[in-house]
Amino acid sequence: MRETRPYTAARQAVSALLREARDAGWVRAKFEIKPDGSVIVDAGMADPEAGDEFLSNDLRMGR
Repeated sequence: MRETRPYTAARQAVSALLREARDAGWVRAKFEIKPDGSVIVDAGMADPEAGDEFLSNDLRMGR
């Protein structure tokens, strides 16, 4: 039997995780697969809060 490459195994794992995240109702799921097969995951049940609380009328330049 052929040995699975690390990148291929990572792609299969990410595919399964995306499917489960959608079924669970996650708001966001971002996966980054590195060439060596390592995976970086950014996922959550809610959108990250924006740090800016500027209103458009607060952004005037001069008078």
